[in-house]
Amino acid sequence: MLSTEGYARYFDDYCEQEQLREMLKDKPDEIIEYERRLKAATFAYNKADNKSVKGQHKTAHKMFNYTDGLFERLAEYLSENIAGHGTLETWFDRPLATGAEDSFGLDPDSFPKIITSRSLNNKGGGYLVNKRTIREVKVDAVQRVLEELTALEQETVVDTTDQMARFKRLRKLSSD
Repeated sequence: MLSTEGYARYFDDYCEQEQLREMLKDKPDEIIEYERRLKAATFAYNKADNKSVKGQHKTAHKMFNYTDGLFERLAEYLSENIAGHGTLETWFDRPLATGAEDSFGLDPDSFPKIITSRSLNNKGGGYLVNKRTIREVKVDAVQRVLEELTALEQETVVDTTDQMARFKRLRKLSSD
């Protein structure tokens, strides 16, 4: 059973999770545009890859050249509109390093994903680090109470070594 204080903490955590979920629904326009561009580039890349697998190498080569342009423009959009803006960067699953040595490749896996993406390449991070299920919030509340109870028990443990020594002395005196 949670105490009033424990329930209040649980309720605050629960409200915080609801606010986080609401915030994740309201993506900034720059993030929506990045997602749109990444989706288009990924789709074109997958079509080119499919042509390559089917042995249509000439067509695949032309399509890969087209996708290279899409990914280059995506990298420019990322560095011009998003990189350096802390509130926008937290929407990504990894840091947005845009130096020459940190440039993105020309394939979908090289580009950061939005934290709400269900992609297998999504590495988490950003706001998603703080997102917990309601079950996790409940378990945390109960664990906090259990930790407090065990801490109280440890404080109230009586030192029995002195009592045993006194008891032995009393037994010795009574047997004399």
